[in-house]
Amino acid sequence: MGNKIICIGREFGSGGHEIGLKLSEALGIHAYEKDILHLAARYGELRVETLEAADEQAANPMLFQTVHEGNRHVLRGLPTSEVLFDLQCHEIRRIAASESAIFIGRCADSVLRDTDAQLLRVFITAPFNFRVQRKMLLENLSAGKAKHLVKLMDKQRRRYYEHYTHQRWGDPKNYDLVIDSSVTSVDEAVALLKRRYEEL
Repeated sequence: MGNKIICIGREFGSGGHEIGLKLSEALGIHAYEKDILHLAARYGELRVETLEAADEQAANPMLFQTVHEGNRHVLRGLPTSEVLFDLQCHEIRRIAASESAIFIGRCADSVLRDTDAQLLRVFITAPFNFRVQRKMLLENLSAGKAKHLVKLMDKQRRRYYEHYTHQRWGDPKNYDLVIDSSVTSVDEAVALLKRRYEEL
């Protein structure tokens, strides 16, 4: 049996990031999110600036940049988002093979599906208005700006996940556990996930 891995998918504003970080602390294992971008850039010997605009983005078939730099690990000539996804897949698999960890986003549940990792696939959700209110409070946004941001980021995450996994984003059938953060507090979610992790 491989290492224990928690893969957290999340709607924007649902608190998935916060839950992932607190769970990391509770379990004493690393939570990978944005740092996967930096590891991918290092693996491909590319500048982070070359890749960061494509982070968790599906390629736009009408408008995209291609990558012609980096080392032999880089799929040159492809859209930046495709290059980044390929490099991130390598890093996600490498990490999962060497340690127990938490991955937040980045389609890790699909990337690790055919490995020997012991997966706990989780999706954090909440009603739209709850997430809007949460972003208004956390980022001091107007209602209009918060609504626009939540819709935009949900659309971006859905396109990214479905493009690379060919599965429906947020579909309960794709996960071992779906948590509604409007009725389950961050601490309750962490306690639940900690218990499920220890049962793997």
